Amino acid sequence: GSKWTKLRTTLKVAGTVSSQAKRRRKQSGLDRQDSFLKRFSTRHAGNVLEQESDEESQHEKVHREQQQKCQKHFVINPDENFMFYWLALVSLAVLYNLWTCIAREAFPEIYYDVEIVWFVTDGVVDLLYLLDIAVQFRTGYLEKGLIVYNSKKLARHYMNSRYFALDLISLVPLDPVQFIIGIHPLIRFPRFIKVYRTYRFIYMVETRTVFPNMWRVANLSHVLFLGSHWFAAFYFMISKAENYKGTWGYPVPEGEFASVTRKYLKSLYWSTLTLTTIGDLPPPESNWEYVFTIVSYLIGVFVFATIVGQVGNVITNRNASRQEFERLLDGAKVYMRNHNVPQAMQRRVQRWYDYAWSRGRMNGGGDINSLVLLPDKLKTELALHVNLETLRKVTFFQECEPEFLHDLVLKMRAFIFTPGDLICRKGEVAREMFIIADGLLEVISDSGEVLTQMTAGDFFGEIGILNLDGGVNRRTADVRSVGYAELFVLSREDVLSALKDHP
Repeated sequence: GSKWTKLRTTLKVAGTVSSQAKRRRKQSGLDRQDSFLKRFSTRHAGNVLEQESDEESQHEKVHREQQQKCQKHFVINPDENFMFYWLALVSLAVLYNLWTCIAREAFPEIYYDVEIVWFVTDGVVDLLYLLDIAVQFRTGYLEKGLIVYNSKKLARHYMNSRYFALDLISLVPLDPVQFIIGIHPLIRFPRFIKVYRTYRFIYMVETRTVFPNMWRVANLSHVLFLGSHWFAAFYFMISKAENYKGTWGYPVPEGEFASVTRKYLKSLYWSTLTLTTIGDLPPPESNWEYVFTIVSYLIGVFVFATIVGQVGNVITNRNASRQEFERLLDGAKVYMRNHNVPQAMQRRVQRWYDYAWSRGRMNGGGDINSLVLLPDKLKTELALHVNLETLRKVTFFQECEPEFLHDLVLKMRAFIFTPGDLICRKGEVAREMFIIADGLLEVISDSGEVLTQMTAGDFFGEIGILNLDGGVNRRTADVRSVGYAELFVLSREDVLSALKDHP
């Protein structure tokens, strides 16, 4: 029919201009990539302002465009890099308070030695807290799937949220009270409320990193260290409140036990043994010591069990793909052994599995359709980006309609061939065409002579998808893989299905 004639003509033209296209790619590779993506992308790249009614004057368009740009310029997208780095800075400020306030309360020596440094640092951290309120007033949010840029809506949204109240409470100025009751840095405890911003930062890192389980373990480990730090401080404060009596608490701070370093390390040693449930410590003597020790053990069991469980998940997830690969390989070995497959053939199969694993074809990275949750449009866009270097070298793709390529790109199947494999043999029935993604192939004559070589971006076997004379198409030459080769395969049925939708 006409659609086969159209496809045959396209393939013929594509083959004719293939050599010229290769020369042009060397001269303008970057431009080709940009134009290819621009043409075949599933995303609309136009500016909404360009679609406004022609009745609106050019002056009004320019004025409104400038207003929108100015408005958007001062609104922060909650998912972009600025918010990520800002949250990192705020998280450092929160952690500063969580780590230092209790330490200065329990071990005042570290405060008195550099009092001005602590005073300035506290002021800088409080300023960051204040600036974070301003940032949240200008942080966009989603409404009907779109970022809101209206200043009044942004302010109303933030002020109506519970975070506005938490931010105000976290900045309650209790520091001047120290002029009345004396130096007690723990009076800055409202600053701890800001920890909710740290949770947001932890989530953003978790979604961005390629090692989310490792990040979770690091985060839980930090929680354990922070807990040990706090319990060490409480241990020393209880010992001090009881005048260093008994064997459970810290000894009288004299001699080697008088330095702040020894005070902290011995207290940290006690809290570490307690929170990790190792024990082997002197028993409590007073009621407060019993209560504190029991609470420490209970919290330690929970935190330590959580960390151990998370580490187990990391190991399991890390090895899951490898275990599945080994299961498949072992199955292939058993099959070949039961059927007395020659050793040379077994080694070829073994090398194929090893190469497929090294290229990520057997650990979830081989097929775009393995991303089952993504909508087809997004999978198409992702496939175009992942296979861009291959697709933009295929000349007949550059001549086809974008919708036609979108249909085909999700139908392409990836295959790996080992050195010496015959990809197709002369005379066999042709049911698919091949696109070379990586590797080197040779076209072999009947006498064994190498007629030509093909590399990434070349295609062959297109006769397999052409309906010549309504009969069965057969291969016209042998094609052999020189080394390892990765090919995309398009079946005749897939192309026919796409042609029905895009005649």
